[in-house]
Amino acid sequence: MVFMMKNIFVFGLNAFNREKLETLDDADQYRFHGLIDLSKLKDATSYDFHALLSEAQEQLDRFNGSIDAIINFWDFPASVLHPILCKEHKLPGPSLESVILCGNKGLSRLEQRRVIAEYIPHFSIFDPFADDPLNQVEIDFPFWIKPLLSYSSYLGFRIADKTDFYRHIQTIRDNIDRYAKPYAELLQHVDLDESLKKYTAHHCIAEEIISSGRQCTVEGYSYQNKVDTYGIVDSLRFPNGVSFSSYQYPSVLPEHIKQSIHKASKTIIEHIGFDQSAFNIEYFYDEASDRLSLLEINPRISQSHAPLFKKVDGASNHRVVVDLGLGKKPCFPHRQGNYTCAAKIFARRFSDALVTRAPGQEEINRAQQQTPGCAAIIVPVKQGKRLSELLDQDSYSYQYAIVYLGAQSIDELEHNYKQVMKALPFDFEPFDETANTP
Repeated sequence: MVFMMKNIFVFGLNAFNREKLETLDDADQYRFHGLIDLSKLKDATSYDFHALLSEAQEQLDRFNGSIDAIINFWDFPASVLHPILCKEHKLPGPSLESVILCGNKGLSRLEQRRVIAEYIPHFSIFDPFADDPLNQVEIDFPFWIKPLLSYSSYLGFRIADKTDFYRHIQTIRDNIDRYAKPYAELLQHVDLDESLKKYTAHHCIAEEIISSGRQCTVEGYSYQNKVDTYGIVDSLRFPNGVSFSSYQYPSVLPEHIKQSIHKASKTIIEHIGFDQSAFNIEYFYDEASDRLSLLEINPRISQSHAPLFKKVDGASNHRVVVDLGLGKKPCFPHRQGNYTCAAKIFARRFSDALVTRAPGQEEINRAQQQTPGCAAIIVPVKQGKRLSELLDQDSYSYQYAIVYLGAQSIDELEHNYKQVMKALPFDFEPFDETANTP
């Protein structure tokens, strides 16, 4: 009997994801093919939905072999291209409707309120281009605003008063087309129920502030309409309450809150009909009130968590995506890794600056090799560039380094992170906005 390797197409296949896929225990059974270059799916200043769909269709049509799975790890537009192509090729994957109900923050909130209202903050959906958009907001200051299609807190602002609101609305109006325009093209391309077209990506959402307390993310999947969750990661923030300082696994939340998270996640995923795919859902837990609040649903795994699961459980969450893409029930290990805990830690600055010195690859490699449990070090900044030139940052800080670590305790994680940063040479010159020179 001749063994035929499975061909798996991966949206925006980069070095990070290829390494995670090719180190799966059965990776010798698969060939992984990139589907559309990542530069066209992430960090682009604009997206052409029709062009991207045509490019993907043409690439798959040209392929001389079996197409056994199509998988995705990215947000919009890849998140909506994925179900369209899975349906065309009769492959396992989520429905486009369910992906929209995850990714469109307004539609998603409406569905969440129907079945898990106790976990949903007060919110209002509004048109930022209205003559007076504040009149459409029915919640009190302070609140958070963001477009209905937004990632990594892009165009997200904490609003304290009317002055704040009108100042940030102009920024949103000037930049919202980046995602809103291709989303409008999607709605024109596919035949969807009118209820899914009610709120476009040119709309925004205002939400009650729920940033006090402890944030976490649950990872799970739905297979043949049965939902399971396999891990909760704590998301820690800097004192500004917006910018992430680290993701730590496993969660140290109280057990009864973990059970509530599992139950709420199962209920909403089943309700919207999201199936044959992985997801992650972000929550906030306020210890003072014992209140759990759902932040948002993402129709994909979190790549940030992959090295954490590998360190603690013995496999990255890529295992789940590959199994589901091939139509198999995932079999994910538990606490079979070499470390008790793991973290992704962010080095940030909170004002713009010129990068006058950044470590080279040799220095990065040396810092990683010298640090026990260090899985990766990512330096997104370049010498001679401004931090504000980085794409997809939150509205209040700039990432200049990211470190993945595994350890036997939280104290050990913190100690090893400090050692890494000591070994990485960074220098910055504050940027004088008024003079427009450093």
